[in-house]
This record gives sequence, C-alpha cells and structure tokens, in this order.
Amino acid sequence: MRLLRDDALESGDRRVGTRFWIFPQPPFIPGYEQPDRVWLSIAPDEIGAGPSDATMYVVDPLVDKQPYGFDRLPPFDGAMRAPVQPGPDRHFDSIMPTSRAFLSVHAYACVHLVLDIWQSYLGRPIRWFFDETFPRLEIVAFVEWDNAQAGYGFLELGCSDAEGIRRPYALNFDTIAHEVGHLILLSETGIPTAVSREGDFFPFSEAFSDLVSLISFLHFDSAIDRLLRRTRGNLLLYNELNRFAETSPETQIRLATNFRRMSEVTREVHDRALPFIGAIFDAIVELYHRELVARGCADRRLLDIDLRYLEQEDFDRFRALTAEAFQVRPMIFGLALRAARDAVGQAIAASLRTIDPNTLRLDQAASAIIAAAEGQAAEIIRANFEWREIVNSR
Repeated sequence: MRLLRDDALESGDRRVGTRFWIFPQPPFIPGYEQPDRVWLSIAPDEIGAGPSDATMYVVDPLVDKQPYGFDRLPPFDGAMRAPVQPGPDRHFDSIMPTSRAFLSVHAYACVHLVLDIWQSYLGRPIRWFFDETFPRLEIVAFVEWDNAQAGYGFLELGCSDAEGIRRPYALNFDTIAHEVGHLILLSETGIPTAVSREGDFFPFSEAFSDLVSLISFLHFDSAIDRLLRRTRGNLLLYNELNRFAETSPETQIRLATNFRRMSEVTREVHDRALPFIGAIFDAIVELYHRELVARGCADRRLLDIDLRYLEQEDFDRFRALTAEAFQVRPMIFGLALRAARDAVGQAIAASLRTIDPNTLRLDQAASAIIAAAEGQAAEIIRANFEWREIVNSR
C-alpha cells in the first residue's frame, strides 16, 4: 500500500480520503522534526469530531484517568476536552502539531493508517475482537502514566519521562503501531482461552506487534527516502529502521537487529520474541539485497555472503559499492526496499488465518509465514528462521 501524498493529489475529490499530519518517528528524533501530510482512506464525511468514525473514536480526559484494566473498561464517562473539529474543508491537517488537540488527531491518524496498511495485506477489513461488546475502539489520547496499552475495546497512551522530558506516546508512531498490532492479532486469531505453559502466543504477540510497527514505518515515502539517504542504501548500518518505541535519540526499548538464537533467550516474553523479530528483519534486508542485485545496483557476490558473519573487508566493499550505485540510482533502492517490505508483510498477514492462539508455538508461527510466502521470499525467510533455531534445518 502506498500513502497518498498531498503533492500527488490536490484535486479536491473527497473520494480519495482525508488529510492528516503524521510524524513517522517522534519529533525529537533528528530529521523527523516536521510531520508528513498523508491521506487516509476514509472520506471526510465519514469522520466526525474527535476524530471519530464507525470503527474508532478519541477521548482526551480533563481529569487524571486511571489506566484501564480487568476491573475498568471503556467507555470513559468522566470530564473530557471538547472533541477536535476538522477544518472548514473537513480535513484535519489544519490542526497545529504543537497544540493539545493534535494529540487526539495524531493518535487517530496513526491507528487508522496502520489498519489501512494491514487490511491491505490481509485483503479484507479487520473486525475488532471485542465488537460484540464495544462496536468501536476507544483511543485515549493522554493518560498520566508512563506506558501505553491496548486491550478489550481500548488503546490508551501515556507519556515517557526520560531525563525529565515528558514526551506523549500519542506522538510516537512506533508505540501506537505496536499496540495496534496486538489488536490486529487478537482480532484475526481470537483471544486465547487455554494457553499451555509451553505455548508461545505472548512472545509471538510481542514479535508480531514489533513487526507491524517496523513494516508500517516503511510505508512512509519520506521515511524510506530519509533512511536510504542516511545510510547510502546500506541497511546493515545502525539506523532508525531498527529502533522501536524511542524514549530519546540515544536509547531504545527494543532492537530488531540482533543476533539472538532460541538457545540464548529466556522465557520472558520480550526476550523470547527477539530471535523471531531478528529473523524477519534479516529476511527483509536479504530480499532487499536480492532486489538490488536483480536491478543491477549491487555486486552479485553480495548474495554469497552470510550477513551474520560479514568480514570488515566485505562490509567496506559492499558499503562502497552501494554508495556509488545509490548516488546514481536512488529511486531503484526505494523500489527494492518496498518490494522486500511487501513480500514479507503479505506473508505475515496471510499466516494469521492458520494460527491457533491456544496451541501456538514460535516454530508453528514461523512455518505458517514460510508457507504463506511466495517465490524466493519463502526460502529466504526459512533460512533465517533456521539460523535463529526457530525451525529445524531440512
């Protein structure tokens, strides 16, 4: 799926969607201080104040709201700020990014965008797993709480307090996309009712949600352009693609690039998810490299190098070759990365229909993704899962 940019569509045709601003990465990350104007695939006359629509709505409490839990569920019925109104043209890109109202608008836009992307991969609308109780998702734009969470009928966003600087999670696309990933997974697989002690549903949920964030980020044209220009096309460099839920430019909660294998992790869900995340990240990079070679932008010898055991000499040679090719053909690098992104995203989405949340193990989830992948993507994904000791070598 490709984001509709304002410089590509200015016809005024309301059928193309509604305009919003979104920060692809939090605005404190260097290079991301300004948001992108994007079009969401929903008509202006289908969005009400809040913003709100048939599937979700935003509230911004005036009081210190307690986070939702088993004994507290939506809807929020306390005092709240007035719902944010669209501009005179029924779009929401007139809301200033520095205003309190923008927290609600940005949170809504991020949730809607992630749904747009993954419904596109799934090929069908996502029906909330809680829709028999709550027909719409309640998005709480701001809670005095250093966390963010999604649950039965809700997504609520607190704020980080790193180094004494308060940063709302409502402005953090990674965090929102991760939480929406949990909702998508439960909506597609159902709620586990009898997870066995040996089961891996919760580690898989964390891995899946991080991958939703990773792949969704790659749907921002400006982010792909900035990413590739910063790295000169070399995604083996440490960069914003492999950072999640940033709390400052220097610290990250999770890393997609890691060398963990299943024999090296604990049963803690986030730790156990790392090899799975790393395998998928490596598969995206390998597919990207194959696309570059196929399009004449990289040395074919790159395909014979094991990226996990890359010698400095090989790395330096690869970096020089890609930098030279990128300078001449930068658009081809973007096409290659988008192709790798979609091959993996579609396989992950298609795998969900075969997953039983009660009996799921990571090897079963990996096998489902391999089976759903097409062409060379299946072999590349399998090889990375084998190296991570998630599936057995053939």
